[in-house]
Amino acid sequence: MENKTTIQLVRNATLKIHYAGRTILVDPVLADKGTLQSALGVYKNPRVHLTMPISEITKDVDMVLLTHNHIDHYDPSVPNHLSKDVPFFTQPQDKNEIEQNGFTCVEAIEESKRLSDMDIYRITGHHGFGKIGEMMGGVSGYMLVAKGHPTIYIMGDCKWEESIHQTVQKFNPDYIIVNSGGAGFPEYSKMDGSIIPDEHEVMEMLSALPAHTKLIAVHMDAIDHCQTTREILRNEAKHRGIEKNRLIIPEDGECIRV
Repeated sequence: MENKTTIQLVRNATLKIHYAGRTILVDPVLADKGTLQSALGVYKNPRVHLTMPISEITKDVDMVLLTHNHIDHYDPSVPNHLSKDVPFFTQPQDKNEIEQNGFTCVEAIEESKRLSDMDIYRITGHHGFGKIGEMMGGVSGYMLVAKGHPTIYIMGDCKWEESIHQTVQKFNPDYIIVNSGGAGFPEYSKMDGSIIPDEHEVMEMLSALPAHTKLIAVHMDAIDHCQTTREILRNEAKHRGIEKNRLIIPEDGECIRV
């Protein structure tokens, strides 16, 4: 494999990243369309098919990185498709359940993990605020850092807030993969807002970040409680005059060389 960096959106928040000579599968959801529970009691999830065979998604995977154990980031079919001895990195609170699924090489990242020529830093955040934030539980993102490669921040389901902004200022990533679906629940949204960034929050990020930092927007058009679609996000970016190279909105299956 060439020692190049690529980011492929599989579907929703599932990513296949080639970084520093490794192939990293992030937040694997491999279930067939319509086989998972609805978040809102409206449509079964996922709402779209995978665009490639599962064997292609799992091919040559060196490690799995899980931001948090929610069904739209890790589904019950995953243990059927991955080798049980694949290195599997999680936030501490999710380690035991992944081990119970039969994976034998599970490691919780407390703060950081050194893997020969790359470092992974775990960044904690909030999966929403107020009552709904408490109900959603803990969530993490990961900063990938390696000499000679772009620094990539996988933001996970973390909301944009001052602590996240400070982390971004510290690491100065070249790319931030932001879950931009604006997911929420009607009974809580009016008071507490969305549980992941929406189109307005993405615009706030772009305003706050230096011009060289590019956003890659994912977690859209696949889960029924996500209100921000790709089209809504593109429309907002166009209205705000955002340059296309600053906000990348990949389609399912699309691979971006960074």
